Amino acid sequence: MSSIEFRVLGRLEVHTEGGTIALGSAKQRNLLAVLLLHPGRTVPIRRLIRTLWGDEPPLSAVANLRTYANRLRGVLPGERISGRASGYEILLRQGELDLHVFAERAGAGRAALARGDHAAAVRHLGEALSACRGAVLEDLSDNDALAGSIAPVEELRLSVAEDHLDARLRLGEHREVIAPLREFVAEHPLRERPWAHLMTALYRSGDPAGALAVYTDCRRVLADRLGLEPSPELAKLHRAMLDRDPGLATVSPAPVTAVGDPAPKFLVPQELPVRCQTFGGRAGDAANLASLLIGPERSWPKVAVVHGPCGIGKSALVLEVAHRVGARFPGGQLYVDLSVDGPASRVPPRLLRHLGVPASDIPWTPDEAAAVLRSRLSHRAVLLVLDGATESAALRALIPATGSCAVLITSRSPLMLDGAEHVALGRLSDEDGLDILARVAGRSRVDADPRAAAEIVRHCHGIPAALRIAGTILANRPTRPLSWLGHRLAPEESRLDKLGFGGESLRALYLSAFQPIAAGKDPLAASAFRLLGRPGFEVCRTDRAAAALGVCPLKAEAALDRLVDLGLAEWGEEDTYRLPPLMRLFSADLAAAVPAHQSALAW
Repeated sequence: MSSIEFRVLGRLEVHTEGGTIALGSAKQRNLLAVLLLHPGRTVPIRRLIRTLWGDEPPLSAVANLRTYANRLRGVLPGERISGRASGYEILLRQGELDLHVFAERAGAGRAALARGDHAAAVRHLGEALSACRGAVLEDLSDNDALAGSIAPVEELRLSVAEDHLDARLRLGEHREVIAPLREFVAEHPLRERPWAHLMTALYRSGDPAGALAVYTDCRRVLADRLGLEPSPELAKLHRAMLDRDPGLATVSPAPVTAVGDPAPKFLVPQELPVRCQTFGGRAGDAANLASLLIGPERSWPKVAVVHGPCGIGKSALVLEVAHRVGARFPGGQLYVDLSVDGPASRVPPRLLRHLGVPASDIPWTPDEAAAVLRSRLSHRAVLLVLDGATESAALRALIPATGSCAVLITSRSPLMLDGAEHVALGRLSDEDGLDILARVAGRSRVDADPRAAAEIVRHCHGIPAALRIAGTILANRPTRPLSWLGHRLAPEESRLDKLGFGGESLRALYLSAFQPIAAGKDPLAASAFRLLGRPGFEVCRTDRAAAALGVCPLKAEAALDRLVDLGLAEWGEEDTYRLPPLMRLFSADLAAAVPAHQSALAW
């Protein structure tokens, strides 16, 4: 056991070998609580202030917050609370937070339940619940600002308790679970799943009258509290009991398919495409992403967005990481290429089918399908890879609020996904470029002619897609020296034409990146892109671009920023804009295709 234990499953407490630590005032306890509910993440100052003071903070709120953080540093052993420019973060090690232990055991229990190993499920889920000393942060439940962070963790705790009772029923412990089920429905009368469990336990224990009475009680509670009738599933169970259905003695004891019930047995999806065998140059990024996905368990999904311009190696990195950690997700690995399969709003039905949901049970409307998908993912350890994302809102609809699934996303620009880790990819160093070229073309050939290899790498400007195309050309021309390709790539005016092989080319990649603003979709941004490819505009300020385009500086800035967001351009020093070298060649080709007599906005 760790020498320090942070507890949020019950009252907020911190224990060490020397005893329980006095955490100080209510404000300090609330500050520690919100940090513990977001371990390993920087909690913004504005959120901390709202948690401590609500909607009317004092003028000294920031200074007071700093004081509370310093006082907590004084009572917690080690350097635990780290200040950032934007907020504060608590640093925890494996096993120090009871919520991590709970989530780890709960994940193992649910995986066992899904594969039908009910004995293991009872054991693991029981171990998870043993970490709970009560409701989540029950001593801080009167803090409305903290309620939003507590709610998903408390929902997870309750659903795990339901899973544990479900597993015990499946083991035949009908009489043994009647008492805890009666206690559960008394404390949480609006949750239908335990009502169904209690009905089934009583019926299979030889008390059908008691089971029918429970249904009557449930119906009255739902009508009085919500004005609703019981769900169709619960009503179906009631009718089966009235009919003395013999199947009730042998079928699964939880007829109500509540959110998170284990799905029927199906082929666990393993949809990851083959990893890039020549992956290289991103060792640090790969290690960090893998660490995020397999790091300490928590009660909400782990989400990472890898973004950067086209051809920079986003998909290769994400697939490499997904293959490394895939075995840690027993619920399967799902993969969607959004550039091929269409908008993210069309994805939920496909993923539900692959998770074993019958087509007849998949809602027609996108919103309802997404809701069902979130329910399925929230109780499964699934790795979801979404390649080529563009729509933040549609993605948010796919990601559940709780559970142990993980989501890896690639995009050409950052996305608005709360809590997601963003990894920005840039051009590779010459050393890493040589490594990729050697992996594709053959290390012995590269080592034999380092000068020509270095020349090829320079012409590829650190773009992994260009390096792999160059390496593939060499691998398929085994008798040609490296200097042959170096000479072919030297002239800038024809370099893009030479960087293509087997139906794939850098020009095609760049054309796909240009499509969102091409053909009249965003004429000003398209003109700005062509402008940056003209001689003399390699590094361009906003005011100069505005003058050349004939628009006001604000419009020019918006157009240039759009190029950056799409991965077509990048910011330079002192608030300037520029195109990456190979992208500039593509832009110059587009600009050259526009007749000289046309206006600036047609560039």
